Amino acid sequence: MAILNMKRIEVLGLQKDRKNIIEYVQRQGNVQLDEMQYDGDHFGHLQTASQISRLEKYDSTVESALSVLTKYAPAKGGLLDSFAPRPEMAVTEYLEKAKDADETLGICQKINSLYKKIQDDRVEITRAETAIDQVRPWENLDIPSSFRGTQDTKVFIGSIAEPLDREGILQKIVTADPAAVGDAEVVSSDNNQTCLVAICHKDNAKTFEQALRTAGFVPVTDTTKHPPKARIERLEKTIEDYNAEIAEAEAAITAYGEKREDIEFLKDYLKLRSDKYDVLDKVSVDDSVFVLSGYVPEPAAEGLKQRLESKFDVAISLADTDPDDESVPVAVATNGMGKTMENITNMYAVPTHKDVDPNFLMTIFYYGLFGLMLGDAGYGLIMTLLCLFVKFKYKLEPGKRSTVNYGLFCGLGTTFWGAMQNSWFGDLPKWIANGLKSNDPTDFISANHLYWFDPLQNTSRFLLLCFFIGILHLFFANCINLYKMIRNKMAFEGIMEVVPILFILIGVIPVINTYIGGTALAENPATKPIDDLIKSAEPVLYPILIAGAVLVVIGPAFVAIKQKKSIGKILGSVGGGLYGLYNAASGYLGDILSYARLLALGLCTGVIASVINQLAATPGNPILFWFIFLVGHVINLGINLIGAYVHTNRLQYVEFFGKFYEGGGSTFRPLDVNSQSFVFKEEN
Repeated sequence: MAILNMKRIEVLGLQKDRKNIIEYVQRQGNVQLDEMQYDGDHFGHLQTASQISRLEKYDSTVESALSVLTKYAPAKGGLLDSFAPRPEMAVTEYLEKAKDADETLGICQKINSLYKKIQDDRVEITRAETAIDQVRPWENLDIPSSFRGTQDTKVFIGSIAEPLDREGILQKIVTADPAAVGDAEVVSSDNNQTCLVAICHKDNAKTFEQALRTAGFVPVTDTTKHPPKARIERLEKTIEDYNAEIAEAEAAITAYGEKREDIEFLKDYLKLRSDKYDVLDKVSVDDSVFVLSGYVPEPAAEGLKQRLESKFDVAISLADTDPDDESVPVAVATNGMGKTMENITNMYAVPTHKDVDPNFLMTIFYYGLFGLMLGDAGYGLIMTLLCLFVKFKYKLEPGKRSTVNYGLFCGLGTTFWGAMQNSWFGDLPKWIANGLKSNDPTDFISANHLYWFDPLQNTSRFLLLCFFIGILHLFFANCINLYKMIRNKMAFEGIMEVVPILFILIGVIPVINTYIGGTALAENPATKPIDDLIKSAEPVLYPILIAGAVLVVIGPAFVAIKQKKSIGKILGSVGGGLYGLYNAASGYLGDILSYARLLALGLCTGVIASVINQLAATPGNPILFWFIFLVGHVINLGINLIGAYVHTNRLQYVEFFGKFYEGGGSTFRPLDVNSQSFVFKEEN
């Protein structure tokens, strides 16, 4: 497990083989192409912007179709089925399926068109329902709302914005103008308005209309040529027709569910072509030949060269890269436990070629820290068994295997520390031993003391444990830094800079044990040997602490002497050493104290779990107990999983990486087959 050396690769081939060579390189997935410096009078570049734009448009169409299919014809299988390996596909089979790309794209367009029809019909249904709501108050009106009277009468159809009966309407009219003579009929009334029909003789129409308006009358604006009830029936029929169209379109979309695999293949096919066109503008071409260049990891370089030369008429050169060139991409060779840390490391920063690969080194403490923060053996067993089930059920691909292994190791660490602290879904064994009526410590584990200590009863001891783990973690990080400096030919500087810190970390152990822990270790038979060992080592550890402090002060002077600096700068470096001592004391004290988060999160998980058990037992009903137990512990596990993940990463990023890891490298991004639905199986 190390950071791989990179080789510069250049391939000269015939134009007629360009497509096949680039696609072969893409299937190999181990070459990052970049732009080659070329003779502008001879070579040129391919213009691929229009092709990429067209492919992105097609991809958007396919993505929309898949989204619609997921809604109306969801894929079969559960969450765990996502771990199943992708089917293998030979190149010839891939090329054969690619011939149907246009037909499948047409299906995607039909699906999107059907869905658009559904959306448009739903808008029309909403419009019709809104119209019905507006007409509904006039449903009992047996004449068209556009009716304005007969030869001798004038009819007014409208509303007043308050609840009224016939008498109230007529009184308002008379109050407005006693000369206004006519009649009125209430069509409907609610708290907001009264819908009415008023009638008068034509000779009195102007006076009557003015009185109506004074009373707050507003004529109906949405008039109908037929009685409102007929319009409502027509709108309801329209809604029924639209619903029938929607049902027909939904059935058609559901029927396209059998084309899901073809559509998923099309999405991957478009992605492969888009990735290929994205790098084609970096390829130098003329009328007869082309040149591509890039980086390939050294272990894969010679094999790739031989395979290309055996399949195509090409000339290939491999050259070493400059180790000081920061533009050279970084690839890391990891496997096993170290592979599980790649994503964690890359979220912080990609290593440089001068860095030590931190992935495997992180695992030495990472899973223990995670387990101590989550700290419940029951939760750890669930994680462990679930991950083991997935591992044995499926033949996992490398990326998915790393994810499952990450969960497995976190589960094992959690199970170990939970067992050490007698936390099994909180205090569930005690409740079970007492018939769900009490949590007195009469269960088998507690009665036989099959655990190390109870953190709730021994908080000071737990805190000391966290500090000691923190010291070991920081000590290990500084050892890595010392190795890194020796490897980079800075052995003397490394000794002067790092060894004093190591002395301080060792020498501070009895200080923490005495002034923070007090008698926490001595008062318990299980931890008294640790206290005895520390106290017996005090005559050695205190001088080591003093020696470390002295070396921090004078170490920069020795480095200055080695570098043959002037007397003034040598004396000045001593002053810098005094400031360095202050920084070391305050900085490392803060670092060590930050490991108290192990105590905080570990107690949080256990206390909440025990409270959930107490709440579950309160009703005194076994069925309710297990229901509350299940719901409560699922929530507790979910919340504290996030907390353990975040704070474990925080300890790695700030306390651990801060001592030796620089990062800032350029990520190795090879031209690869980014497929979700299949993997290539190369043919001979």
